[in-house]
Amino acid sequence: MRVIQLKITPPPVGGTTVRRPRIESLLSRLIEQHRVVCVLASAGAGKTTAVLQAAQQLSRPLAWLAIDATDAVTGRLLTYLEAAIARQIPAVEGLASAALASQLPHAEVAGLLAEAVGDANLLLVLDDAERLAEEPEALAVVSSFARYLPATARLVMISRSVLPFAAAAGAPFLTYVAAVGEEDLAFTVQEATDALVLSGRPDVDPAEAIVETGGWVTGVLFEAWRSADHVIGVGGEADPLHGYLATQILAQLPAADREFLISAALLKEVTPAAAECLGLPDAAVRLHSLRSRRLPVAWDRAGKAMRCHPRFREYLLELLHRRNDAEVRELHAAYARLLVELQHDEEAVEEFFAAGRLDDALEVVERIVIGVIERTDFALAERWLNRLEPVGHDKPAGLVVAELMLALAREDYARGVRLADELAAAGRRDELAATSSRAASLIAWCYLHAGRVTDIHAVLEVGRSGEELDAMRYAMHTVDDVPAAPDTPEGWLTGGPFDALVMRTHYDRGRLSLLADPPSSPWAAKAAEPWRVGALLATGHTEQGFELYQRLEGLHEQGVWLSAVMGPKLMAELGEHDAAWRLLRSGRERIVASGSELFRMLSLLTEAELLLQLSRDARAARQVLEEVARHPIGRQYANIREHANTLLGAALLLEGEDVRARDGLAAAVSSMQRGQRILWLPEAAVHLAEAQWRLGEEQAADDAANLALWAAEQQGSNHLLLRALSEFPAVLSRRLDIERGADSPWHDLGRALMVQGVALGDVLAASVHVTEFGRTAVLVNGEDAALRLKKSYELLAYLANSGRDAVPRQELLEVLFEGRADDAAGSYLRQAVLRLRRAVPDVLRTDAVAGRVALGAGVRVTTESERLSALLRQAASLRGQDRLRTLLQALEISDRGEYLPGVLSAWAEERRQQLTSVVQEARHDAAEIAFATGHYRQAARLVGDVLHADSFRESAWRLEMRIADALGNQDRVIAAYRACERALTELGTQPTATTVQLLQDLRR
Repeated sequence: MRVIQLKITPPPVGGTTVRRPRIESLLSRLIEQHRVVCVLASAGAGKTTAVLQAAQQLSRPLAWLAIDATDAVTGRLLTYLEAAIARQIPAVEGLASAALASQLPHAEVAGLLAEAVGDANLLLVLDDAERLAEEPEALAVVSSFARYLPATARLVMISRSVLPFAAAAGAPFLTYVAAVGEEDLAFTVQEATDALVLSGRPDVDPAEAIVETGGWVTGVLFEAWRSADHVIGVGGEADPLHGYLATQILAQLPAADREFLISAALLKEVTPAAAECLGLPDAAVRLHSLRSRRLPVAWDRAGKAMRCHPRFREYLLELLHRRNDAEVRELHAAYARLLVELQHDEEAVEEFFAAGRLDDALEVVERIVIGVIERTDFALAERWLNRLEPVGHDKPAGLVVAELMLALAREDYARGVRLADELAAAGRRDELAATSSRAASLIAWCYLHAGRVTDIHAVLEVGRSGEELDAMRYAMHTVDDVPAAPDTPEGWLTGGPFDALVMRTHYDRGRLSLLADPPSSPWAAKAAEPWRVGALLATGHTEQGFELYQRLEGLHEQGVWLSAVMGPKLMAELGEHDAAWRLLRSGRERIVASGSELFRMLSLLTEAELLLQLSRDARAARQVLEEVARHPIGRQYANIREHANTLLGAALLLEGEDVRARDGLAAAVSSMQRGQRILWLPEAAVHLAEAQWRLGEEQAADDAANLALWAAEQQGSNHLLLRALSEFPAVLSRRLDIERGADSPWHDLGRALMVQGVALGDVLAASVHVTEFGRTAVLVNGEDAALRLKKSYELLAYLANSGRDAVPRQELLEVLFEGRADDAAGSYLRQAVLRLRRAVPDVLRTDAVAGRVALGAGVRVTTESERLSALLRQAASLRGQDRLRTLLQALEISDRGEYLPGVLSAWAEERRQQLTSVVQEARHDAAEIAFATGHYRQAARLVGDVLHADSFRESAWRLEMRIADALGNQDRVIAAYRACERALTELGTQPTATTVQLLQDLRR
């Protein structure tokens, strides 16, 4: 889309415009102090001039956007925002355009665009913003832009009406907005005097003008009030200003000039060339004549181009549309042709519609509609296509592709299939696919949801090569039961709509590692989010998956797959069984509306999962799965058939039909391996192992169990494997029987199942846990082992935290008994070892010859400090809320009390101090993150604990000051600074310049 440069160019300030230092000072001050300033006043109140004059006083680069009615289309609004900003910050060019092409929600694109401003002290002005007042989506875009605008930048919105941001974006928007109103902009008597003198009207009494107009700038300058009593009704003008314009402005002009003004009203800026393109003769002569008149217009410096005051132009347009229809249509058509010549195609479309020239509009729409859809302005594209329906009997290829894209974007797959079938009936489908990779892929994508495999392959066979077709062929890896070809789909992420198909295929094939972290491209990352919910659920990160699920629901309407298929599974994992069934039922309605048979099959598979998982109702699950098996998709789609056979195998095992279970599961596992589809392989292989063991096929059962473990390793998670093993724990028990050591992956799985309460008999060695904070205890399989000897606890804690396989006996004597090597110390150490062995027979092993003591290989020993350290390491790799949550989990451990209370050994004291320091850093880090994410009360508690432990930490005092400011407590800001000052005085120093500057900034 080519941008109209006039819209992003600040209008000139006329040389006869009076300066108003009062207004300039007010606006300058507000702009410097507030991120957003709204200038709200009626037309003609001098809003734009005031902002332009204030901007001249500020040392900020100025970006400008004059909003038209068409800019309520949010994709177009974002494109113009990008263009306006790019004039001052070239680095943002293309950012919003790429994000829109990737179908990101428009509010998020606005946030990305705002963040891209960086540390520039940009001043962006949105003029005529009242045109967005009735457009909630457009207001949400502007609100998101303002919310994420860096603290150094500023946004000014000029509007004739109050903009209801609270309704569009929530009350938080209002916390950083200042406003200038009608009363601020009204002329004072002195300002009116200066303005009237400068405009050549010293005869007007300024005091009378102020009284009559309330200080309204245009009313004062053009004496509109004087005509109010005699123009109402004259020439049909009920508006006093219109009456004044009719009698005192237009009526005073020569007829040729008057007619020229009215005819040229379509032009935002009237130049000789533009006017002549409208078919207006002698344009240069007319403009020269008008230049000598006193009119409510602004001229460029050369006096060649004219912009009418908004209220004046509105009146001229009203007069224009009172003319006969044919004349007006011809002007609109001429203006549309000019816009096409200037490459302002979207504006041209609207003008062709106004002119009734549908054929001309069709030609332009075909060229640009794909771009409109790619930036997700679906409503605009739909409106265009509906308007062109009378002339679209034989739809051009561009419109066909557009309609297919709309069908997929709105998840109306039935509409897409109907259009594809109409093309096939007309003999055009293969021809279109051969000329357009995108068209071929869109048609195939619609057929995929309809279960039309033969048609899919027919289209792909003739389809033109391209990245879209590559994505569609990759998606067919989930359907075709053939060996998977080597591929590198990571390179197929283009930032376009087909990224969603690639991500969906990653999930269906179980390539969960490709979804664990967002792709490097932010646009591909956004396309991946729905499938990341599924990946998080499949890898056991249920809470994270739920958070992402809720966030996607809050930003825009969820897709059918996420709400109708993944939603019920997520609720079941969270234990919300009623919600799971409710979502499943409501999801069926959305699936029917979409016309997707594929989604219907996935919903049935989810229903069978819930029946087996929540109620163990094998009979009901089998009935659902029989419906899947009868459907063409259930027979032909490899991934659907494999999943159905996995669930059917579980149901058959529950009912004792072992042979049928084995045969179906063996076919499913073989198909999964052949096609490299491993999403359901851990479960299918566990079920197969159980069936084979029951039938006496012991080696095959072991092989199947090993395959399940391998598949889990490929997925990077044991979650689905553990879920299957919890249903058939005997598979794990038998596998543990043949393990020689006690630290195999199978033992880890066993311990994980024991935590879940799954009984595994006596095949799993004991789990030993040392509690170290607040109390010292040893828990064996969850039960407190009363060792009754303090040195036994200390011995186990030291060994577990040493990080070594074995520790020399002499070292133990040194650390536990302060270097004593006498008989008493040796006897005490033996007693400590003996007590531990009595509580857990295999917990220790000693080598008398080598003089070493080690933890037993058959026992897993964990400690609280080890858990705390692990959480802190994990937090270091996270950001935002995830990092805060993990830090709080670590702090919860340390907050239980002192490390190894009552243990006075030097090693314990050293580790105690080390952990205290680490925890203090973590607490301060958590406070910073809580503050950054808006959790001010939580941040205050955390930083309070930091300062209680270390009052000399100046960075914590600064955070305390920022929190107090965020809570609106200026007294607390000062109190925090003074407390910092007192604390540092004890060290013989004083607050740094950074802290002093912060105090000054917060007190402004």
